[in-house]
Amino acid sequence: MAGETPAQGIMREVKEETGLMIRPERIIGIYGGEEYRYTYGNGHQVEYISIVFDCKVIGGELSPNNEEMKELQYFSEEHIPPMANRYPGTIFTSKQDNRTHFDV
Repeated sequence: MAGETPAQGIMREVKEETGLMIRPERIIGIYGGEEYRYTYGNGHQVEYISIVFDCKVIGGELSPNNEEMKELQYFSEEHIPPMANRYPGTIFTSKQDNRTHFDV
């Protein structure tokens, strides 16, 4: 939304899409460029710039409320399924030293 910071935006989006209330604790990566190009089923192409936050869940419960988010669930680090966006696997690890990554 206009005027909100990236941290405020992620808090709003997570609440809207999942029902969870979160607190962003730090940025663990910023990703963009050709590797982050995606083509939707209708042929529309986008190229994402993503800011990935390390967040703490502070309330709420998983409650999918739309077709896009109908199968929400938690995964262990070892069982994370493939994602549409090609984020480095290190952003999903609990090993903090391996998490900072910036594409140049």
